[in-house]
Amino acid sequence: MTQIDISTAAILARAEHIEHCAMGTHHQDALRMRALVGERDRLAMQLEDVARKSTEQAEQILSLNAELRKHHG
Repeated sequence: MTQIDISTAAILARAEHIEHCAMGTHHQDALRMRALVGERDRLAMQLEDVARKSTEQAEQILSLNAELRKHHG
């Protein structure tokens, strides 16, 4: 099965190609593609931030549990 390149660079290049083929006008498909890739990248950054914060919180919980065991164990 052929793998489709859905990287930001590939999608933006395709959007540019669509606009070029549409005689330089802002073709709706190209605009949608740019908007979707922007939203995807924004959500990916949010996901990375949530994962980082979750890891930090898990480490804090483990540290607090260790402290509790020291004092009550």
